[in-house]
Amino acid sequence: MPASDTPDRPTVLLRHELPDGTSHVDWMIAPDDMDGRELLVTFRVAGRIDELTAGERLAARRIGDHRRAYLTFEGPVSGGRGTVTRLAGGVVVSWQRLPDRWHMEIDWFAPDGGLRRQALDVSRQRPGDSWVIRVVDSQPAV
Repeated sequence: MPASDTPDRPTVLLRHELPDGTSHVDWMIAPDDMDGRELLVTFRVAGRIDELTAGERLAARRIGDHRRAYLTFEGPVSGGRGTVTRLAGGVVVSWQRLPDRWHMEIDWFAPDGGLRRQALDVSRQRPGDSWVIRVVDSQPAV
């Protein structure tokens, strides 16, 4: 997919608590704007991306794309697959996508009403669906 800087795309971090008592974070990204129809690109990660600072890394595993309802959904997941709780939301303000490496800038919504901008490099690790998220920069958005 070619480089793209517009329109803003919603993104969300959800804590997924499984019936066995374990949990993880699902990072979901809309590849098109809020009114779009594409499924959400989804990664399973061990922690919160929005709380990482410049230079920090987090391993991620690409999992199946999810329905857009998860951008706003909280509660029990169908089929007894646990519950999800929203941890953070934001918008991807730029996303350059190559097959194995992405550069993204995300404005995360802060609880106080402000924004925090992160610049991320997201790289696929060969072989398979393992990726690494590296924070290039993190600062209050202007």
